[in-house]
Amino acid sequence: MYTFSGVSASPGLVLGPVEMIDHGTTGLHRIVCDPFRERALYDVAVVLAKDELRRLSQRAKGPDADILLFQIALLEDESFTNEIGDYIAAGAGGAAAVERAEQIFAKRLRDVDDEYIRERSVDVCDVCQRVVDILDGRPRRRLHLTRPSILVADRFFPSDLFTIDRRMILGLASDKDSTVSHAAIMARGLGIPSVVQLGDGTAALAVGHRAILDADGSVGRLVIEPDGFQVAQTDCKIAVRRLHGRTPDPVAALPCLTKSGTAFRLLISDNISPNASCGPLMPQGAAGIGILRTESTILNGSSEERQLDLLRTRLRSADGAILAVRTCNPAADDDAPWSAEVQQRLDGRRVSRPQIRALLRAAGEGDLRIMFPRLDGVSAWDDCCREVTACRAQLKSEGIETIVPPMGCIIDRPSAAVMAADLIDHGAQLLAIDIEDLTRYTLGLKDAAEAAPRIAEPAVQRLVRSVLQTAIAHSVTVYLCGITVENYRRLTAYLSMGIHNFCVEPAALLPLKKLLLEAE
Repeated sequence: MYTFSGVSASPGLVLGPVEMIDHGTTGLHRIVCDPFRERALYDVAVVLAKDELRRLSQRAKGPDADILLFQIALLEDESFTNEIGDYIAAGAGGAAAVERAEQIFAKRLRDVDDEYIRERSVDVCDVCQRVVDILDGRPRRRLHLTRPSILVADRFFPSDLFTIDRRMILGLASDKDSTVSHAAIMARGLGIPSVVQLGDGTAALAVGHRAILDADGSVGRLVIEPDGFQVAQTDCKIAVRRLHGRTPDPVAALPCLTKSGTAFRLLISDNISPNASCGPLMPQGAAGIGILRTESTILNGSSEERQLDLLRTRLRSADGAILAVRTCNPAADDDAPWSAEVQQRLDGRRVSRPQIRALLRAAGEGDLRIMFPRLDGVSAWDDCCREVTACRAQLKSEGIETIVPPMGCIIDRPSAAVMAADLIDHGAQLLAIDIEDLTRYTLGLKDAAEAAPRIAEPAVQRLVRSVLQTAIAHSVTVYLCGITVENYRRLTAYLSMGIHNFCVEPAALLPLKKLLLEAE
């Protein structure tokens, strides 16, 4: 019996056999042709790789689809392509050139101070290995599970999980991934137990054995070949959970009232997927969607009509509940390779006109709100409002009558918090305080992971209190967003302050509700 400790990335307890995802070796039996032929072979491999990724994205949803869109964007990135082309021109083979570019671009991301951006280096490795596999004539290695298993890996690539039946995945255990890796994010979204940062060599040691994956505490454990007592104890815990029926959780049906009788409201955050065919069901206990992120529609080049279809589908699935759409954030993930493409598609504007037109056309079909991010003050707000006015006038000239839905802004930096009264005076009808981003910028934190334990710092609380008081004085609704499984435990301070509306990632919805139900 061996016990390894790591960090819990997604809660749960499972017992089962262990299977390993092996990314294999490259570079065997390569023959290098002349540079012109090598470049032609590389160009064909990129076309095939992008076609594979698009097919995968058609089955993916939300953040999963965004991962694949990023990989496609990387293959189209000019600096990435030039790096490979220059190396091929110098006499290297196409596969070797891709491997070299992988090392360069992945290292750039790993050297960034922000943990979330560092984890995107895995995406670079994933897409580069796909191209190398095509150039080497080697099929992508897919793990075919014949029984539900715990999956282990040194690091998980996003595409490792896309082709596996999710019902066959008991849990995920990783040597090196972090709590903000795509594997961890996907595990939380799917309710799959996950433990990361188990240490080098753990995955290789566990493969082929039976194990217990315990991710219920902050410290997760992987117990390889547990003894009879541990197996019996784990089986009993799992059986009790099934007996009491964790899905749906009975807490979801309880009224949103604290122990002392104060009402609160819970919304969820989500991503819109350009390839979605239907809207997801609203999680039980959610009063609506407080933040619907839309960057993927811009990156994917979704047309106005496609965006309109997606919005109508979302409004139908919301069934009258609020749907607050955050317009494309032109400054999202500044260090990510796709940021330049997003900004290029916006063509210097703060908003995308096809997106605004689609929002205006969909506004009369449900409780739609438009939220503008990254506003420093009234000048930026006025720019957004002028774009809305121009789009509405354009639609009217085409014979399409529209209404302007309630519009608000994301308070994600100190300057916006200080200017809250002015933003309201200029027409903001809704304020969403992104507590994680506001913490980062207020405290000068470079790493996203540093913000979670510090969202209740006095300086942050003072800014939130100022925004809340301003909103109350003007009868404007305000809520906190940017709430994750990493930071929800620190929100009682804001409940006591008078914040009664919270927008959380789905995995944190019921845990936060349980916390607030017990609050005085």
